[in-house]
Amino acid sequence: FPQITPPPSLSDPLKELFKQQEVVRMKLRLQHSIEREKLIVSNEQEVLRVHYRAARTLANQTLPFSACTVLLDAEVYNVPLDAQPDDSKTSVRDRFNARQFMSWLQDVDDKFDKLKTCLLMRQQHEAAALNAVQRLEWQLKLQELDPATYKSISIYEIQEFYVPLVDVNDDFELTPI
Repeated sequence: FPQITPPPSLSDPLKELFKQQEVVRMKLRLQHSIEREKLIVSNEQEVLRVHYRAARTLANQTLPFSACTVLLDAEVYNVPLDAQPDDSKTSVRDRFNARQFMSWLQDVDDKFDKLKTCLLMRQQHEAAALNAVQRLEWQLKLQELDPATYKSISIYEIQEFYVPLVDVNDDFELTPI
């Protein structure tokens, strides 16, 4: 992310405040970018799990044991379940078809669309909150430097190029190709 330089018309104390606030804005931009990337990777992992589950179902394989399951079964107090398959039940593979697979993928899409919406809303709230705090700091600095001129200045009168709002990039794909 390019760091924004302070407007040249500012006095030195205000330039310093601008630089300090820009560091905080940069950290927030970076944090937001990392969160978006993590959401994309989580989505990709979930889609891969669905594909793996479909392949396992087509091959009529049972769920593989994890190390934790094996250790749990090795416990002295754990009574092992009878692992004999019940032939009276139809296999999962008989019920599995393309429509079932598409349904699983749609469930993943719906889940991550909701997560994306929540992430973006939270990031927009964080950006707005940071902007309000930084405007307040700017207002206090102006009043400290020139009490007579800025006695009654409102935070809403402070120009956005002095205290820019962190832009939240809501134009990202969960499944970039």
